[in-house]
Amino acid sequence: MDEDLLALPTRRRLFDAVRRSPGIGAREAQRAAGTGWGETVYHLDRLTEAHLLQRDRTGHQDHYFVAAVPLGDRGLLRLARSTSARRLMVALLETPEATVPDLSERTGLSAGRLSVHLGRLFDLGILRTGRRDRLRTFEIADRERVLLLLVRYREGFADEWVERLLATWSDLLRP
Repeated sequence: MDEDLLALPTRRRLFDAVRRSPGIGAREAQRAAGTGWGETVYHLDRLTEAHLLQRDRTGHQDHYFVAAVPLGDRGLLRLARSTSARRLMVALLETPEATVPDLSERTGLSAGRLSVHLGRLFDLGILRTGRRDRLRTFEIADRERVLLLLVRYREGFADEWVERLLATWSDLLRP
């Protein structure tokens, strides 16, 4: 039955868009598949009902994942859909025990934007904090997990920050 559902070209394009970019929103999937809004929603619903896709709702946004993406990876992948959050994750991987001024300099993000994304990473249990003099420091608690996730889903994060990081690490962590 799964093959029957994916036999329709529109569904296959939407499924492939979600597989390439886990955590993708419906509008992004629509653009990637070149479909109209109504047919996008209809086919994403059919794929979700058939358990080929999983839909996670955060606030007002739906995020789609192929069913094979582990539940534990979904929160991080949802966050990684944001360019600013990805930039921050890469900076944290490259600079352990970084302070907000360090991160602001490395990423070009304001202290307020950093605070939002640091809070989200902390809520996911990915961030560890410490102290250096009077400043709070931040680092990724499970560096290997985050690196492996970026390597595994590299295609969905086509940007220079991730590519630069992975150029350094991918030989060591090839899945």
